Amino acid sequence: MRTLKEQMVAWIKDYFAKNGDENTKALIGISGGKDSTVVAAACVAALGKDRVVGVMMPNGVQTDINDSKRVCEFLGIKNYEVNIKGAYDALTQEITAKTAGEATPQFKTNTPSRLRMATLYGVAAIIGNCRISNNGNKSERLMGYFTIWGDGAGDFAPLANLYVSDVVRLGIELGLPEDLVKKAPSDGMCGKTDEDNLGFTYAEVEKVARGFFDDVNPETAQKIQKKINGMSWKCKLLNLPCFVPDQKVLAIVDAQKDFIDGSMGVGMEKWKKAKAAIIDLMKKEKYDSIVYTKDWHPANHCSFKPQGGPWPNHCVAGEKGAEIDAELLAVNIPSVTLNKGCDPNVEEYGIDVLPNVDNVKELHLVGLCFDYCVQSCAKETAKTHPNTKIVVKKAGTVAIDENAKIDWEGLNVKVE
Repeated sequence: MRTLKEQMVAWIKDYFAKNGDENTKALIGISGGKDSTVVAAACVAALGKDRVVGVMMPNGVQTDINDSKRVCEFLGIKNYEVNIKGAYDALTQEITAKTAGEATPQFKTNTPSRLRMATLYGVAAIIGNCRISNNGNKSERLMGYFTIWGDGAGDFAPLANLYVSDVVRLGIELGLPEDLVKKAPSDGMCGKTDEDNLGFTYAEVEKVARGFFDDVNPETAQKIQKKINGMSWKCKLLNLPCFVPDQKVLAIVDAQKDFIDGSMGVGMEKWKKAKAAIIDLMKKEKYDSIVYTKDWHPANHCSFKPQGGPWPNHCVAGEKGAEIDAELLAVNIPSVTLNKGCDPNVEEYGIDVLPNVDNVKELHLVGLCFDYCVQSCAKETAKTHPNTKIVVKKAGTVAIDENAKIDWEGLNVKVE
């Protein structure tokens, strides 16, 4: 797999090639924090320092303004300092006078952010031929920790699908000073860090978002999950061109109740052992998404004729037992469920499990049964996605014939 830096640089080059010309500049609001620092460095690596411009926008006195200046100096990029205090004070005075109200905490937090974005577009209008970056990362987005039409705006979003830990890793790969890359995140306005305001850490946010609830205090995990659910409406408003890093996906094949209750003849004990291995994989591997496949046959389907079928009550759509195993569904990782076998006249063991997932560089397959549906799904997916590394995790499967030997037909499939 390419390094995160290589992926990011390639994406930025591609974005500017498609949405500009050889002179189009990246215009970046430089706060001195890790996000804007990493975005600026990635743009320099992709476009060269002459095509990157930084804008510092203090609201009066900014205590860490020297960090912003360090970033621009370190990268060697042209930069401007535009103080928004005069605009903020004048706007505040005008609005409060006309409404006969007072500036609320929400006004004081969001208005400077929106003025900063207006400033960036103002600078871009004068310089000309610029694209403005949105510097928010995935951890912030999940928490709704951004201002709509303020730091939530922009033309392109390099970090939108990267957690804070990914941003740190990317910053180190880019060769940035470690103190800037690991600097505690702050909005630069209220005097507190983001994590002070939230009441939990971004590391805990990432764990819960990835489905690792066992690693977080239950009360904290519940609070984080509630926040994620409550902010989903806000995240949907951010429909910007976003960098999507290479993804790792887990496909769980036919792990539904009427398969694993013994009706398949594989035995509950074997399945319990395989399921434990699958859950262990979910905890150890950082999967970006999960694909569940289901045999969802009409009654009297032709499936398993060699084994004495058709089975009238086997995996019938809508019948009890056709649902995915509850323990496997419990993880909080983005998922999709695909049905196979819907045609009553077609014997269909395998399907391409990745029709709805982009940029998959590595796919792990587990489930039932190794010598039928798992290997068939692996083959079908390998044919359609030859550049994806496909690994069947044998410990997470059971087989009807444990001695079955599979011919992988020269496809890019590995068994571990």
